[in-house]
Amino acid sequence: MSEDFIIDGVAHAHNFRPDNFVPGSDPDALINLMYDLQVRSAPEGDQRWVMSSQRFRERTDATFLAHALFAESEVDACIYHSLPIYSLFKDGSSHIDVGLEMRRRWPGRVALYGAISPFRHGVLDRIDRLVDESGVVGLKLYPQDLVDGRIRGYRLDERELTYPIFEHACKRGIKTVAMHKAVPFGPIGIADFRVNDVAETAAAFPNLNFEIFHGGFAFLEETLLQMLYTPNVTVNLEGVISYITFAPRKFASILGEFLSIGAWNRLVWGTGCMAAHPQPLLKAFREFEMPADLMAQYGYPQLTAEMKRSMLGLTQARICGIDIASMKQQSANDEFARIRAEGLREPWSCVTR
Repeated sequence: MSEDFIIDGVAHAHNFRPDNFVPGSDPDALINLMYDLQVRSAPEGDQRWVMSSQRFRERTDATFLAHALFAESEVDACIYHSLPIYSLFKDGSSHIDVGLEMRRRWPGRVALYGAISPFRHGVLDRIDRLVDESGVVGLKLYPQDLVDGRIRGYRLDERELTYPIFEHACKRGIKTVAMHKAVPFGPIGIADFRVNDVAETAAAFPNLNFEIFHGGFAFLEETLLQMLYTPNVTVNLEGVISYITFAPRKFASILGEFLSIGAWNRLVWGTGCMAAHPQPLLKAFREFEMPADLMAQYGYPQLTAEMKRSMLGLTQARICGIDIASMKQQSANDEFARIRAEGLREPWSCVTR
């Protein structure tokens, strides 16, 4: 599969420095969860893939993130996500400016999702700016925001709040709406992170793709039901994919459920880099086979090369309108192509000032 074009469906440049915390907030539970995921995602006993906790909390710049993705792994391109975690971080946690710099420097390797919150004033104007000025291919939403000093959640199917956003997104040519689900930010309740608000909304906007992030990490049965009758619902396996290194049978059981409803071509491989290094996860996924006993017991189909190829890039390209041939051409002779011709660099080895 080395000849394929690998797209990491989610990468972000976090800023976990205290000066980026919203006053009165406590992001430590979320930061620690993400760092623990990086530790557990590393192949057993190989600490090269785990950056120091101090470095993990620093602001990530474009060079460091791109080097991890394209010089230290076999990932060819990524979807950079700016994040709207405004309840915890002043800049939302992953600022779009880093993604814009990455795309400017390596145009054949980066596409962008732009962060929005339906509670923010002028959200439709924000969509216009994201399209006209930033050239995003998708929108990224989180189910909570800080409104008048308190955390407020919402559902995708709140028609007066969200439907004008989706209508405007369609008018502006946006193809995908990505919604963080399944993973709460701390001890704040889980209702807003359920997925039972997706199918009705997706049915109302058949020309939009609705991408459930962390799909299957929790609420697996609900997620399957949302996908069963709405073909424009996809799942990004960010977080779930990390099970492949430390709990492969758990990964198999989650993936097998998606495969059993024929949804293999609606799954997107995503690592959440910087939360986890992509290379060990990519290597493990390429080598992964569905356990024979689970196939016999639950009727899971085998994971084929065609299915893997779809998950590793083709589905992402389809839901975002990405021209893989064009990206290949643009990246064929860039600095990372030259680096990789000599061999992958060591993990987290880029030093920036």
